[in-house]
Amino acid sequence: MLGKALQLAAGGNSVAGGVTWPDISTASFVRFDYVVGSGNDVRGVFFKPDGTKIYTCEFGDYIRQATLSTAWDISTHGSSDYDLLSNQTHNGNPSGLFIGNNGTELYVTEISSGHYVVQYTMSTAWDLSTASYTRKFDISTQVIYARGVCFSENGTLMFVNGVNSNIIKYTLSTAWDISTASHSQTSSSYNNLTTAALGMFMKPDGTRFYLVDSINDKIHQWNNDNYPYDVTTDIGVTTDDDFSVAAQETIPNCIYISPDGNHLYVGGGAGNGIDQYSLG
Repeated sequence: MLGKALQLAAGGNSVAGGVTWPDISTASFVRFDYVVGSGNDVRGVFFKPDGTKIYTCEFGDYIRQATLSTAWDISTHGSSDYDLLSNQTHNGNPSGLFIGNNGTELYVTEISSGHYVVQYTMSTAWDLSTASYTRKFDISTQVIYARGVCFSENGTLMFVNGVNSNIIKYTLSTAWDISTASHSQTSSSYNNLTTAALGMFMKPDGTRFYLVDSINDKIHQWNNDNYPYDVTTDIGVTTDDDFSVAAQETIPNCIYISPDGNHLYVGGGAGNGIDQYSLG
């Protein structure tokens, strides 16, 4: 694991990929918003890379899209652009949310049956109204009650975590096609850290992993600078940094960090909305 001395020498920041991300403990609260006014348990959150569109996955089986008139400011949304009722045959209780960097591939975990990643395709990039069910991938051998899902920048690696499990890495022989995924790595157990690991997020270059701890109302951070995309070396019960969200959210479900590392978003079930923080 990247030691604290090395973190301090580097200013506590991850600089891999040329973009500096401050440590999670530098976060300061900015605002709260219901985003699209649904008032439901927010279980997944994602943004268009320019910060002008926000996507949420909510209790009630809806995936929603809203436009922000000011990039990254969740208080500037209008009404929902589109509400997608998830495919009820394959995705009756959606949770974690991820969109590929081309804006056409949408991935959602399933927590009713608990053992699937479900893929949708948007025929128009970043337009949820054009989404249709494509396929699902059974992860039951490795993950029970899947929550978070993330991909590498090129779409050939997928990462999934469950409520009470490790972070699992899959390799895709065809980029972005989850039907071609095969299990390749399993992280060390973090059950002594939390038994309610909900959302997960990864810096796109694979040098940082974040886990939402709904028992202790914290975000845990692991630095992975020396082993990008490797979940076997640095992830475990010892973290590199932590941040408590208890003052704003006592049932945190999911997180998202903007590509420049400046904005942190936490969705939850107590406030039934999203808390926005500034990093650095």
